[in-house]
Amino acid sequence: MEGKEAIIAEIIGKAERAAAGLISDAEAERDLALEKVRAEESRKREEALNAARVSADEIIARGKTLSSLEARKTELAAKQKVLDMAFEEAAKKILNMTDHIYREFIGELIEKYAEDGDSVIVAERDAKRLHAEWLASLGNKCGKSLSLSSRTHGGKGGVILSGKTSDKNFTLETMFASLRDTALTSAAKRLFK
Repeated sequence: MEGKEAIIAEIIGKAERAAAGLISDAEAERDLALEKVRAEESRKREEALNAARVSADEIIARGKTLSSLEARKTELAAKQKVLDMAFEEAAKKILNMTDHIYREFIGELIEKYAEDGDSVIVAERDAKRLHAEWLASLGNKCGKSLSLSSRTHGGKGGVILSGKTSDKNFTLETMFASLRDTALTSAAKRLFK
């Protein structure tokens, strides 16, 4: 039996060695797989961190750009308000001129742009300032036949020259709108250096 037991012991020894080798190989494969998984997780974590940094930088850059745009919009609105106030103040000064100076101002426009036979339409608030006698005197001075219209316009001041072929609008609103377009850039440069 001794031979039998020795054979069995040898078989068991071989089996145990084979099992130990299999276990060792399995553990090595497991360790290699774990290392690969850890390396992949580390790579993914690093990629996610880099993507988060890039995203954060982009968000910060967009925030700065938006802030800059908002600041420029606010600054532009403030400048626009200052210019609006300047034009409003100019309109008030014209409207608050003495009757004599206001008639000279309007008279110069009429002398320069009126055509013979034009009818002058005044603002309702100017009906007493710019009366028929003044207009007749102005017409005699510039050698044009002018008449005061029975109609008035709804603007704050100024006149409309109504002619046979066309009308010329010299209301304060129209003059300031035209002035504003041409003077806005120049005024802004002087006011906001």
